[in-house]
Amino acid sequence: MRPRKDSVDRRKPGNSQAVLLSSPPLSLRPNSRNRRLWLAFLAKAAAMAGQSRKWMILVATIWIQAFTGTNFDFSAYSSALKSVLGISQVQLNYLAVASDMGKVFGWSSGLALMYLPLSVVLFIAAFMGFIGYGIQWLVIRQIISLPYFL
Repeated sequence: MRPRKDSVDRRKPGNSQAVLLSSPPLSLRPNSRNRRLWLAFLAKAAAMAGQSRKWMILVATIWIQAFTGTNFDFSAYSSALKSVLGISQVQLNYLAVASDMGKVFGWSSGLALMYLPLSVVLFIAAFMGFIGYGIQWLVIRQIISLPYFL
């Protein structure tokens, strides 16, 4: 059987169930005189939601890096790169370090995102990736020769 609607108002204020079922006090209602407290509460809730959003973005980024294979695909084509270029293992290690430095400085795209629109940052990242991997593909296919300055 359902309790009567006015039975909540008859409960003692010390009862936790009465606190949960009763309406918020007049000072916390959004249409009351005290809107500042309500807006501060909403701002705090929005800030907390923004922090959890940042963590979700970090986790999504880690998953994307794990599934795309950019962290472990160098070993798949490094032997072909080594034989085509005729370089030693030490030089190949230098090339691997240069490839990893691109991942290390990935935070710079986040810094650019603070000052540029998302579409511009995505275009710059796609363009740089296309150029970097495109040059490696051209060198492996022996279409161009790689000039060494070191």
